[in-house]
Amino acid sequence: MKITNVRWTPAFIPIEAPLRYAFGSHPGFSRIIIEVDTDEGITGLGECYGGASREGQLAEMKPLLIGEDPFQLERIRWKLAAPTSLKLFGYVLGWAGLEFALLDIQGQATSRPVSDLIGGRVRDEVPFSAYLFYRYANASGKGEVSNQDQMVEFSQELISKYGFETLKYKNGVLTPDEEIQTFIALRETFPEHKIRLDPNAAWTVTTAVRVAHCLHEYDVEYLEDPVWGMRAMQRVNAKVPWITLASNMSVFAFEDLVPTAMNDILDVALLDPHWYGGITRARLAGHICEAFGIDVGMHSGAEFGISQAAVLHLASALPNLTVAPDSHYHHLVDDIIVGGKMEYHGGKMAVPKGPGLGVKLDRDKLMKYNELSKSQQMGSWIEDPRRPGTITHQPKY
Repeated sequence: MKITNVRWTPAFIPIEAPLRYAFGSHPGFSRIIIEVDTDEGITGLGECYGGASREGQLAEMKPLLIGEDPFQLERIRWKLAAPTSLKLFGYVLGWAGLEFALLDIQGQATSRPVSDLIGGRVRDEVPFSAYLFYRYANASGKGEVSNQDQMVEFSQELISKYGFETLKYKNGVLTPDEEIQTFIALRETFPEHKIRLDPNAAWTVTTAVRVAHCLHEYDVEYLEDPVWGMRAMQRVNAKVPWITLASNMSVFAFEDLVPTAMNDILDVALLDPHWYGGITRARLAGHICEAFGIDVGMHSGAEFGISQAAVLHLASALPNLTVAPDSHYHHLVDDIIVGGKMEYHGGKMAVPKGPGLGVKLDRDKLMKYNELSKSQQMGSWIEDPRRPGTITHQPKY
């Protein structure tokens, strides 16, 4: 089998209401849908982050893919995305989307799901966390979440609708004191749920330590990236050793894993098949964490259905996945896959059982959201369109 063509289509899907985080706001989610064609009539699907830089990566890698055998994954990886290319030129996101498509081709050709190609499943369904953001009101004036009461109400709606048993509370938007009190309100409202915090590395070490002390008695599942950098994370871990620390920002690449393990920087590494260079590489990172005694969770980057399927296959094959993965997926109003959005049942999502990734493109939806992408600013998350020109300093507090 040989690769004959690579195609990609930008798409923008609206969300229920604009999400806020420490350094910006998301009015919707931007992705690039990738299709890799073969001479045997099999087309593999991939997906990566949106933006002109990713499209440029794909354009540069396309001629290097033509004529290759999609089963020769390591040969192709070293041709397109050797470690130096990933580190120096930032090809990791574009390459990851292509790797999804190559695995999808392999699965379709062998009539096996991707999970079987990476070692097999240890679970058939994956629990996810309810991702709690402060939100602006949408165009209809609905969906705002800007204070403690609204956050609790928003959480109740999500739990009632989807059955989540874990809550991820996004921080760094309001003052630490307001967010401390909101966490306490969430804990009092949901005494049996796991609740985690994530300020996107917007706090100083002193602020992170103060928050940890204030919430010592409130059963924090973990504190994710309270500060920026491995040295700062290590200082937080030393000062408040009772709190579980997680990261996908200060620690997010293979070369971070060994110093992380040797220097007691964190307890949970949040893997992502996009950021680690594909499903197979993220699975390898999971094995490295297993060897070093580091638990594994999963980061979310606003996935559409193709990437969500990739996340599910990866999660199904990670024995040391000890915490519910994050997912922005419930914020989407639609998807570009046949059948529409995948469904949650009891806070969990079933791993697709069909060959390859187990999802197919809805061409009409793809064209619809491609047209919408042309009127949106693609690929930029580090801004807030409702506060133009605002510069958020780091650390924030």
